[in-house]
Amino acid sequence: MADVVGYSRLMGSDEEGTLAALKAHRNAVDPVVYSHGGRIVKTTGDGILLDFPTVVAAVRVSIEAQRIMAERNALLPEERRMLFRFGIHLGEVMVDGDDLFGDTVNVAARLQEVADPGGIALSGAARDAAYRQIEPAMIELGPQPLKNIAEPVRVWRIDTGDAEHSGLQAAAARPRRERSAIAVLPFDNMSNDPEQEYFVDGITEDLITALSLIRDLKVIARNSTFAYKGQAKDVKLVAAELDARYILEGSVRKSANRVRITAQLIDAQNGHHMWAERFDRELDDIFELQDEITSNIASRAAPTLQRQEIERARKRPTSDLDTWDMYLRMLHHYFRVTEDDFRAALELCDEIKARDPDFAPAYCYRAVLVFFSGQLGFIRLSTDLWRSTVRDAERAVALASDDFRAHWILASAYAFSGRHEEALRHGHRSLSLNPHAPTAWFAHGMAKWANGDHGESARMIETAWRLGTNDPDRHYWAAILAFVHYQLRSYDAAVSWADQCLKLWPAQAQAIGCRAAALAQLGRLKEARAALVPFEARFPGTSASSHVRNFGWRLREDVDHYSQGLVKAGLPA
Repeated sequence: MADVVGYSRLMGSDEEGTLAALKAHRNAVDPVVYSHGGRIVKTTGDGILLDFPTVVAAVRVSIEAQRIMAERNALLPEERRMLFRFGIHLGEVMVDGDDLFGDTVNVAARLQEVADPGGIALSGAARDAAYRQIEPAMIELGPQPLKNIAEPVRVWRIDTGDAEHSGLQAAAARPRRERSAIAVLPFDNMSNDPEQEYFVDGITEDLITALSLIRDLKVIARNSTFAYKGQAKDVKLVAAELDARYILEGSVRKSANRVRITAQLIDAQNGHHMWAERFDRELDDIFELQDEITSNIASRAAPTLQRQEIERARKRPTSDLDTWDMYLRMLHHYFRVTEDDFRAALELCDEIKARDPDFAPAYCYRAVLVFFSGQLGFIRLSTDLWRSTVRDAERAVALASDDFRAHWILASAYAFSGRHEEALRHGHRSLSLNPHAPTAWFAHGMAKWANGDHGESARMIETAWRLGTNDPDRHYWAAILAFVHYQLRSYDAAVSWADQCLKLWPAQAQAIGCRAAALAQLGRLKEARAALVPFEARFPGTSASSHVRNFGWRLREDVDHYSQGLVKAGLPA
């Protein structure tokens, strides 16, 4: 059981801000839980009940979580710091659906109450089961009376040292740019015309893309900020949830061939308006307008930037405004993530390519759309379709060698095509172009996964998970993490990540298959066979050997290992 120290006091002084901060902290800590095979059973205000396959896993997660929290707290004023206490107990529980009940749960809840702020307390039963495998020293506190528990419980405390001091040192050593993220919120449509939503969203998207090209500026991903579209939220709360310092917000009014854009840059730490301006332009000046806004923001939010870095952001996508308008409509459909919208986006990509064969984003997004359509089950990938996807990604890189998006989709396409060295090269290039983009971390991590470097792959894709707070592609990242942990023989973690994927996208067939294989490797054969039913419904007549050929893994042992799990679960060899 985890609990926030002084939660009532924090809520009393700033209710919404405390909830936003807790959400941000959870986004940093939750991946550690999943990667150790843990399950978040439920949350009750400031309390979190967690279930682990072993005491060792529970302890390691608690230690890592306290380290993460110490570093995060070191960046905050003392009155806004949030400290956790952990209580760990071992015993049998009663299961009711996804919930757990019984004396074991009650003891864990009471144990966290006797832990120090930022500390971890274990029962004697938990300590006895794991002390040989736990590195930090444990200090015995003796039998302790716990509230509403009949008998005193032997309690041990884990000696984590001066975690808060270590966190302060680690935070001070971070480059400054890691603490100065900017979040561009969706601009408001002031045209009173719902048909202009795509245009307004496109302006926001283009600003995010341009700012992302500035090397020393950390820009929160588009998918994370667009979750706030249409919401009236305090910028301080949004900043807390996204771990951003600066907020850019504004509005767009389009009428005939003229557009008016207002924008303001806010320092969310103190609420001060750093910069605000209104721009009135003819639509044929839209690209000059983007350049002007981007340069103004960069000079305010990151004053140490060199002029040449700002110049790199001045990339005009096309001289044809009709093509650009179609591009914005395509983005509007792409980010809705439905089968009909993906189909419409693909059609627009083809139209754009026909109009402007040198417009790189059309090739890039067409490759992305086909890739994810296959993963989501919107289309059935064929050899010819896959080859055309690889060609589109290659063309995008050829046309825009400094666009991180083109490199990440090419890295993904090469990874699944078995071209591992090229996948690694383009994954690395994508990440070097934009080290703050979740998709760049994911693509490089996926290339590592296909190449057999599973430990590094897990680290990189978990980074994507933490950065992409609201990204609709998170279900796919979770699916790949399930495979990564399966190949690491961490089957409990594989099940946990597969479960996270299926919560976000219940029909994700790859996660269903990986979950079934991991359950089989754990010896939970009845559950594995039940889990395989929807997989077989999706791929009738599929054998394990034919299915694993789709992944392009470099190591034969990875192919054989996954095939063995599927066969154990009940799939024909």
